[in-house]
Amino acid sequence: MKLKFHTTIDQIMNCKYCCVTCGAEADELSHHYKEGVIKIIHCKECQNPVDPYIELDDLLVFIDFVLLKLRAHRHVLFNIDKIKYNHIIKLSCALILANAYVKWFHLKNDQYQSIINQDHHIFYALEYGFYSNLFESFLEYTIRFGLIFLIAFAQWRQNWTRDRSMLLFRALILSSIGQLFVLPLLIWSPDHRDYYGLLMSFIFTILCHTQALN
Repeated sequence: MKLKFHTTIDQIMNCKYCCVTCGAEADELSHHYKEGVIKIIHCKECQNPVDPYIELDDLLVFIDFVLLKLRAHRHVLFNIDKIKYNHIIKLSCALILANAYVKWFHLKNDQYQSIINQDHHIFYALEYGFYSNLFESFLEYTIRFGLIFLIAFAQWRQNWTRDRSMLLFRALILSSIGQLFVLPLLIWSPDHRDYYGLLMSFIFTILCHTQALN
């Protein structure tokens, strides 16, 4: 049994969790007994543990998430209560700022010789360039997510709800964390453009989007 997008929202509204293996609904992930005994709940459909990731460290969950494992994506999207939507908004702002900084960093390197020559007008141009890149990054994310929302709305128009929109937005933001991996490249190779790193980050983000929408 595979988790279908048109039933996902109904499962979340009626039930609290979902099985990371088959996508079936689940009322709880574990049952707590007296004296600190915890029993992992098994799925009624596939007989596997509903969410084995609750026993793992966050770092291991993150590694599986980066490795594009579907179970890890389901765990992050559906079974983590501590990820609130205000955290999603903060992460979206961080993604826009990071993307703008990468663009601005390349602009700064292009004008590095003028900065060495103490051309003070370049500093004002760089400051304006950062705000310009920030607006450009905002438009980039808006257009990308807007197109995905339009495609999703056209496919599930009859069953579209506000909760479905929020879930899709959460999935897109969480699956965009790969673009933050470009920032370490600016430290390791600050003197030239790393087109391969940017390309790999873009491909990884597209794959994460695909896995999050699966």
